[in-house]
Order: sequence, then structure tokens, then C-alpha cells
Amino acid sequence: MQITEHALLQIIEDTWNSTLGFQIDCQPAPPLTAEVLTVRAGISGAWSGEVQLDCPLPLARHVAAAIFQVREENVGREDILDALSELVHIVGGNLKALLPQPAQISLPVASDGTGHSGASQAPLISRLALTSSGHPFVVTLRGGPSAAGWPEAQGARSPQQPPGER
Repeated sequence: MQITEHALLQIIEDTWNSTLGFQIDCQPAPPLTAEVLTVRAGISGAWSGEVQLDCPLPLARHVAAAIFQVREENVGREDILDALSELVHIVGGNLKALLPQPAQISLPVASDGTGHSGASQAPLISRLALTSSGHPFVVTLRGGPSAAGWPEAQGARSPQQPPGER
């Protein structure tokens, strides 16, 4: 199954609205200029890829304050990365439900812009540059069918295949 850009956008809007109470502006977003924090979660199984969130520090601090229900000035760096990780995990979990099974989502991995990107080399499905609370952010989805995720590719018999046939 191919995930459409519309489906990804709907998941992002629902997640930001229900988790944070934030609205998403779908108009073209300006480039990310502030310090950017990146969080990604891998999806593996019958489909293999990852979802990635690139979020400028001011929006990331705003997100963390909303999730932890504290004032922005009381949010530390670890709180910010934890909050972004939670958002990516929610988005990834919702995407996983739309994908062929089996599918597993990894724990999110965060980087604070200080080194190796580690981004997937899987095919680009969608890159959404959005705005929330006056700040741009980007969600990227990469991936595709994974032959290793299908039982037939692993030498297992499919449910429609009679015993003895491969």
C-alpha cells in the first residue's frame, strides 16, 4: 500500500491537534532557519522506511511545554527531545496502521543538530513543509515495500499456498 501525502498530512494534523491543541497551517512554509532538532522512527516489516520530524528549537520548546504542561522557560533540552520523540512515535504508529502487516515501529532516535544525520536512504514518499504556532517544521516519510518483510521472501509458506509448494 502506498501512503498518500493527504493521509500523512491528516495524521500530522490529527496528532498535533489532539496531542498539543495546535493547528497546522498547510501553506508553503519558509525554510527552517533556527537551530533544528531532528527525530526519526523506523518502520520495518512488510514495509520498510522511516518518518522524520525536523523542528526548529523555538517550536520544539513550545511543543514540549504543551506536552508536559509547563511554562516554556521550564523546559529543558531532554524534555524537548522527549516531546518530539513522542510526536514522531504517535505519527509513526498511525502510519503503521495503514501499512501492510507485519509492521513494527522502532523507538524514536533524536539528534540535536550536533552531528551525524543518520537519515534513511529509502525512496522519498513525501516531504511536508508546514507551519504551526508561527514556526515552520518539516515531516518526511521515506520507504517502500520490503521483500524481507513478506513471509514468501523468508521461505515461509503463504496461507494460500498448499504444503509442499514454494
